[in-house]
Amino acid sequence: MIIGMLNTAYQTRPQGSDHIYRFVLRPGILIGKVLEAEYSVANQYQEIVLSAQYFQEQNKLYSSKGKVLLRVYGDETSWQYGDLLKAIVRLQEPSLPNNFGEFNYREYLVRQKIFVTASIAIDQVELIGRSKQFGWRYFVNYVKNKIEQNINAIYHYPHSALIKAILIGDRTDIPSEWELIFQDAGIMHILAISGLHIGIITATLFFLFNLLPFFRRKKGLSCIIMISLLLGYAALTGFRPPVTRAVFMFITLLIAGYINRPYHLYNSLYFAALMLLLYQPLLLFDAGFLLSFTATFFIIFLYPLIEKKLIVLPSYISKPLAVSLSAWLGIAPLSAYYFYKISYLAPLSNLLIVPLMSIILILGLLSLICSLVFLPWGAPLALVNELFINLIIFISRFFSSLPFAYRYLAQPRPYQMLYYYFFLILIACTLYVWVNLDIYQKRRIFWMMTASLAIFLFIELLFSYPMLSVHFLNVGQGDSILIQTPYQQNILIDGGGTPFSDFDLGKKVILPYLRRLGVNGIDLMVLSHPDLDHIEGLLPVLREMKVNMVIDSGINAPHIQYLEYLSLIKDNPEIAYYQAQPGDIIRLTPDLEIIILNSLNSLKYSQESNFNNHSIVLKLLYKNTSFLFTGDIEERVELELLSRGDLLRSDILKVAHHGSITSSSMAFLEKVRPEVAVISVGVNNFDHPHQDVMDRLASICQKVLRTDVQGTILVKSDGQKYYINTLR
Repeated sequence: MIIGMLNTAYQTRPQGSDHIYRFVLRPGILIGKVLEAEYSVANQYQEIVLSAQYFQEQNKLYSSKGKVLLRVYGDETSWQYGDLLKAIVRLQEPSLPNNFGEFNYREYLVRQKIFVTASIAIDQVELIGRSKQFGWRYFVNYVKNKIEQNINAIYHYPHSALIKAILIGDRTDIPSEWELIFQDAGIMHILAISGLHIGIITATLFFLFNLLPFFRRKKGLSCIIMISLLLGYAALTGFRPPVTRAVFMFITLLIAGYINRPYHLYNSLYFAALMLLLYQPLLLFDAGFLLSFTATFFIIFLYPLIEKKLIVLPSYISKPLAVSLSAWLGIAPLSAYYFYKISYLAPLSNLLIVPLMSIILILGLLSLICSLVFLPWGAPLALVNELFINLIIFISRFFSSLPFAYRYLAQPRPYQMLYYYFFLILIACTLYVWVNLDIYQKRRIFWMMTASLAIFLFIELLFSYPMLSVHFLNVGQGDSILIQTPYQQNILIDGGGTPFSDFDLGKKVILPYLRRLGVNGIDLMVLSHPDLDHIEGLLPVLREMKVNMVIDSGINAPHIQYLEYLSLIKDNPEIAYYQAQPGDIIRLTPDLEIIILNSLNSLKYSQESNFNNHSIVLKLLYKNTSFLFTGDIEERVELELLSRGDLLRSDILKVAHHGSITSSSMAFLEKVRPEVAVISVGVNNFDHPHQDVMDRLASICQKVLRTDVQGTILVKSDGQKYYINTLR
């Protein structure tokens, strides 16, 4: 444990005074050697991992070490392992999550000992030399590049992307649609190199060595060669946790056979985990590591029990079904945690998909070997293999389209996952020994289960105390607010947006955030005004979720996003549409209501070039706690609202227009007198939030919070007091 803690502390921070990390946020010229280079066709950029050698700053050259991840935008280039590059960069730390539960990119890179990144254009990088050093890394990269070239040559896209994923672990170009249907059908694991792949390779090697009399006599030599080939394959895939786990388990199998020792599945699994965690302890928090080891453990643990219960079925069905059910039961909580969904059809779909996947894998290996001998020889096998890939896509699409194929779930808490595993293991152990227990032992087990269930339910009651939750999401330069009432109602105000960018914020940020919370429907959607940084993120929600009611200001916008917004509402008869009027009161419960405060007279602001002053202003009242949501209103509307008097007084204020100087006048702030001000803002060229506004807020409020600094801002209230939690 002490070694593990020290190792973790050592590996989670840059080591040495000459580490490239010391130049973070300082512009300069980086000189380094290419370790890895992958081009993403979908995103039109190349990711290059450089081993830093020098950093030039203001005509001074500093010797440096450490890895740097460069994201180079532009056409694909032929950079390879060992190339010496010179790049004009401004180094920065990898980005942190913006909202609760998001993927932590910084931790992911730290696991690979990468502490700095940079994004540059193709014209900012220059090849200044090619390394002539020949080592195992050079050889592995050469073989990997050759394999990728041959696969691209004999397979059509996107079939080539799937073959690269299952043979060398490169999932860069897998179409997002394929990933989604695999996920919904519960067969996402086929894209990861696993024990199935290593098992087929090992079985092939056993078969070949047994054919040759020389290797049958030289048992030790054949064992060494097979271990070397397996380690080489693991290196080819980048030593990904699932591959390394399978390779270590097969290596222990080979060694056990050679020294005539019994092979112990659990010990080989634990040995593989120990080796990986000694090398990189942060893998303990890696999704691939957890899914691979958990699935393998439960296949070993539950398979005999489930197969015995399925004895009525033919063995060719009972055995694979037992394996599939064991893995499904084992990774169900992890699937909910990482993907917010569970596929109910996964055990059934795997019965069809796994045998087909074995055929695709074997044909993929054969076509690759043939192409390496003579390129055209691989094409006929590749053509046949593409038919099997089409069949897998068809079956996956069929299973994923069924109405009961999967269910979205709230991201489980760690204690819920631990309890699930405790109870699953307890039940399985009990079933294994039940027939050998006397009545007193059975009673003890019964009361143990009852007591653990009571403790779990008590903890659930503590965590499920009904409160009002207001989530100010970090959507960059835009607004998005989710309100969850104590009575399980969900209200979404605006959805953010990324004007002049193809990044789908609604699909990549808003929907996943809602899914993580277990929100599968919106009771009330409010569009404050139809600017792109408020409306874009609502479109995917309208497409993919049930929405009961939509309220907006009735202002028509000339852009295509607003027309799509209206079309989605019109085409769905289940959505009630209403144009807000001043003084409207939406009474959700006797002690929870929303009041529309401002006059929405379109003629009054029709001459203005933007929609800011058309924003709906909402006041949320829950017992003795109040919130004021102001959209993007400017000073002109703020002065009109002063006539509302004490109705403006609120505990929490959503600051208007991202802290613009045109809003948050002193007269308005003195009338509202908020204790907490929340500014929804991101990187921008508008000087938001303006320093004058920040000074005014500081003179009025106890706290001023910003989504670009704090990330998600969550305010919870029981109606008497409120509690603030932020991501950072």
